[in-house]
Amino acid sequence: MSAVQIAGCSGAGKTTIAAVLACRGLAAIDADDDPLLARTVDAAGNVVEDEPEEPDFAWLSRHGWAWDPARLDALIRAAAPATLYVCGGADNQLELAGRFTQVFLLEIDEPTMLARLDARRDYHDWGRIGDTREYLRRKLPVLQDRLRASGAIPLDARQPPGQVADAILSHTLTSSAASRATKPGNQPGGPARPWKPSSIT
Repeated sequence: MSAVQIAGCSGAGKTTIAAVLACRGLAAIDADDDPLLARTVDAAGNVVEDEPEEPDFAWLSRHGWAWDPARLDALIRAAAPATLYVCGGADNQLELAGRFTQVFLLEIDEPTMLARLDARRDYHDWGRIGDTREYLRRKLPVLQDRLRASGAIPLDARQPPGQVADAILSHTLTSSAASRATKPGNQPGGPARPWKPSSIT
């Protein structure tokens, strides 16, 4: 079993990269789309069902976005023998870094992030409601610095999505080849197969 994380701040392109990888026949998910994996939690770690329409800094300081470790493990097992590409991030992602063979950071600058947030026309409204815009502006450098310090591989996410996906796969395949070379009995994973994370309970 193996998994790769593609992380980054809002607007970095995680959802887009998940779609590109899936279109190439790979097991890839947008972590935010799985309500059993990614949840809003309070300071005690309790799942919060209702969020305010206009989150302010007081509310944001008391809540976070967290992954359920058991759900993450189940998704990785379900994708095996293929590598699962988990496109997304959470406040507890560094605690779960051991699940991933590689972590990529989709790096963007603040103007790019804000422009992408403004251009969104889907259900993602963070960056346009309450204090979330300023919250994300402050979070961007902190998040990127923390991921780089933890060993994440930085990629310029201002490039076209196809090029970003190519870079991810180039790093991943190179790492896999090196790993197999040091383990003579290992064989590559099987062919791509249909994979539906929603079927895992």
